[in-house]
Amino acid sequence: MSVGRLARDHDFNSLIAWALVSVGIPVTKEPRGLLHSDGKRPNGLTLIAWQAGKAPLWDVMIICPLAESYVNVAVQGTSTLVELAAAHKTAKYTKLACCYLFHPVVV
Repeated sequence: MSVGRLARDHDFNSLIAWALVSVGIPVTKEPRGLLHSDGKRPNGLTLIAWQAGKAPLWDVMIICPLAESYVNVAVQGTSTLVELAAAHKTAKYTKLACCYLFHPVVV
């Protein structure tokens, strides 16, 4: 991942966390220990359970439709590209679905 892309992901994640905290919802960014098998971690987690006793967590993905890995999908339309990226993020955190509400954030 390029330095610029990493910075954009970090900035967008900080914006989401700030928005939640500003309305009184406590969050933790990049929570550790949720997936013991591979060390992957989402960008953020609220510290309040919202639905069915599950706390929401999110992971940000900023995509470029001109990237080689996406250009063939991008020609089909922006919504198709966003749906594909969201599906990849959701699949990455499938093991957490039992305990958390996962929300992919694709820009």
